[in-house]
Amino acid sequence: MSSKDKVISILKEKGSVPQSELGKLSGLSKSRLSEVLSELEKEGVVKRRKVLGKNLEVSLSQDRFLRLGIIRAAEYPFIIPFIKNLENRGYNVTVKIYENGVDLTRDLVEGKLDLGLSPIITQMIFSTIYHNIRIIGGGAKGGGGIIGKTCNRIASTVMSSMEIWAFSEFKNIEIIPSYSSYQMLDFLEKGIVDGIAIWEPFLSILERKGHKVHRFTPLHCCTLAVRDTMDWERIKNIYEESFSWFKSSMDRWISSYSNLLNIDYNILKEASKNYEFDYYLDLNEFKNALKNSGIFIPI
Repeated sequence: MSSKDKVISILKEKGSVPQSELGKLSGLSKSRLSEVLSELEKEGVVKRRKVLGKNLEVSLSQDRFLRLGIIRAAEYPFIIPFIKNLENRGYNVTVKIYENGVDLTRDLVEGKLDLGLSPIITQMIFSTIYHNIRIIGGGAKGGGGIIGKTCNRIASTVMSSMEIWAFSEFKNIEIIPSYSSYQMLDFLEKGIVDGIAIWEPFLSILERKGHKVHRFTPLHCCTLAVRDTMDWERIKNIYEESFSWFKSSMDRWISSYSNLLNIDYNILKEASKNYEFDYYLDLNEFKNALKNSGIFIPI
C-alpha cells in the first residue's frame, strides 16, 4: 500500500484526525507525511484546518469521499442506486454496517461518517444535543414488530424506533436494553425475555420458523441525516432522484443489496414487502405522533 493509500485508508476509518496522530497511525515520518498531505490537498482528496492554535486536523474532502452508515436490516435496498448516482457524480462511497442506531448516529455526529440512515428518533435526539447533523429525507415505513409475548419483558435496541413503537402500543411492558438483533435473539432463546421488538429481515425469518408476529403500525423508521458541513441540498436531490430509480426496478436493487449484507435474496425480497418506501419526510408530522405518545423532543 502506498503512503497516499495508507493515509486515505486511515481517514476513511477514523474520520477527522490530528496531523500529529496521523503520523503515528501511518508510521510515516513528519516530513514524509507533510509531503503526502500536500499532494493529497492539491488533488482535492484531503482538507486540513487549524484547531487550537497551530495544530492541524486532517479529514477527507466531502467533495470526493463519502462514508455512509446503515444498520444491518432489510430496510435500505434503495442505497444501491443512491451509491451509483453518487459515484457517477465523482464521489467515492464507503458503506459501514452497524448493529444499532445509537452507535451509527454517534459516529455521524463525531465526524466518523458523512451521512447515515438510522432511526429518526435517534437522529432527533442526537441533533438536539450536538446541532451538527441535518435530517434530509425519509426512507422506509414499517418493518418492525414483536416476536413472542407482548405483555411482560421485551428486549429492544435502546433509543430506537422499536423501543418507541413498543411503548406506544403496549403501555405496561418492561424494556430490556439490547445492542443488536443477535443479542435480542439470544435473550429470547434463553428465556431472558418474553418477546423482542425487532426489524426485518429477522421478523420474516422468525415467522417462517413458526413464531407469532405482531407488526407495528407502519411509521417512518430510519431516515437520512448528513453532517451539516456537507452540501446537503445537492445530496438530497441525488437521494430523491435515486429513489425514483429504485422504485422503477426494486427487484434489481434488492439483489445487489443482498450481496452487500450477505443475506439471502429471497429472504430480503420477502421482507421488503413489509415496508413502504418513501423518501418524503414530514418532521412535524412525526413530532406530533411522538407528542401523542407522550414524547416531546425540542428539535
